[in-house]
Amino acid sequence: MKKHILLEEKVQAFILTHKDDDPAALMLQREKYPDWPFKEVVDQIISRRKAEKKLPLWYKTKGILYPVPVSIEQSSSEATAAYKAGLFNGKKAADLTGGLGVDSYYLAHNFEQLTYVEQKETLAEIATHNFDVLGQNNVEIVNSTAEEFLLKAEEKYDLIYIDPDRRPDQKRVVGFSDSTPDLLELLPKLMSLSENILIKASPMMDIRLALEQLRDVGKVIILAIDNEVKELLFHVGGDTTATTIRCVNINKGQEDVLEYNLDDNSQEFCKISLLSNYLYEPNAAIMKAGAFNHLCKSYFVKKLHPNTHLFTSDKHIVDIPGRKFKVIGSCAYKKSAIQQLLKGNKANISVRNFVDTPEQVKKKLGLQDGGDQYLFGYRDNENKLRVAVCERV
Repeated sequence: MKKHILLEEKVQAFILTHKDDDPAALMLQREKYPDWPFKEVVDQIISRRKAEKKLPLWYKTKGILYPVPVSIEQSSSEATAAYKAGLFNGKKAADLTGGLGVDSYYLAHNFEQLTYVEQKETLAEIATHNFDVLGQNNVEIVNSTAEEFLLKAEEKYDLIYIDPDRRPDQKRVVGFSDSTPDLLELLPKLMSLSENILIKASPMMDIRLALEQLRDVGKVIILAIDNEVKELLFHVGGDTTATTIRCVNINKGQEDVLEYNLDDNSQEFCKISLLSNYLYEPNAAIMKAGAFNHLCKSYFVKKLHPNTHLFTSDKHIVDIPGRKFKVIGSCAYKKSAIQQLLKGNKANISVRNFVDTPEQVKKKLGLQDGGDQYLFGYRDNENKLRVAVCERV
C-alpha cells in the first residue's frame, strides 16, 4: 500500500468528495490520475463506506487508513470489541490475530501494554498508522504469524485474545482445526503463557462440540448486536468448576442478558401452555444457546409447544430478555378470523414452528409490512396452527 500517497490532501479530498459514488464508475476515471494507485484509492472509498456503521470512530476520524474491503468485513465491530475489552484488565495482553486492530485498540484501554500480532505486513502498517491517529500509544506491533510469535514467546500475559481466520484460501470454514492458525494445536502453548485465553469463533459453531474440543472453558459468551448473533466467545481459564453460558444482546447501548450454568438447563423446567395475556420472543443469543428451559425456570413462563420457541404468562414480566408483547387476541390460521382481530392492513409478521414463511402469510392475508400490530404464526400445544395478534410492550 502506497500509504504516503493515500494520505495526501488531494487524495483524501477525492475520497470524501466521491464517498457515495459507484466504485465501478469511479474506476473509469483512473486515466485522469496516472500518478495515483487508483485501485487503492477506490478501495479506500469502499472500505470507508463499510466502516460507517460498523466502525463509527474510524469513519469519523480524519486521516484513518483502511485495508481492502474484505478485511473490514472480517473485522470485529466497535460494539463487539468494546464489550470484549470490558471483560478483562491487567498489565499485559496480546492479540495474536490483530488484523485492522479494532479489538487491539479497545483491549489496550484496559491494559498497561498490548502486543498486536499480525502476519500481513500491509495490515500491520495500517494498524500502526491508525493507532497513532487514534492516540493509542501503548501498543507494540509485531509483524509475524501467531505460530512464529508463540515459538519465541516466554513472558506471561494477563490475557491472550485470538480470532482465527475462518476464510483460509477464500473458503469459509467453521471448525477450530480448519481455521488459520490451528487453534487446537496452539492451545497448550497458549495456556502456558496465560491463565485467560479469549477465543472468538464462528457464530455457526456448535457450542457443545467446541466445549468438547477445548479444555477448561469457564465461560461461553454468545454476543448479539441488534438481535443478530455476531460472535461466539470462549473464555479458557477463570473459574472452570462449571461452565457458564452468557447470552448477550446489545441494542441501542442496552444489554439484554441471560446467564446460567450449562449443567442447569434441564428439560424438566419447561411447561407447555395455551397462549395467555403476554407473549415473549427470545433474542437471537438465547436462540443460539437453546436456553429455553432456563428461561422457563428463571422467569416462570410457559412454552406454547415443545418446538415453538415462544413463551407466555398471565402477568407482564418486565425483566425477561427478548421482545415482549401484550396479546390482543388469537385465532385459527384463517383469513376471516384473523381479519376480525386486525386493525387495518399493516402488521409486523413473525412465525415459529409454522407452516408458512412471513412472506407467505403476508400474501395470503393481503397485508403490508409495518404499523403497530405484531402478528405471530405458531403451532400450539395441541399441534394446531394459530395466529396471535399483539402489540409491543
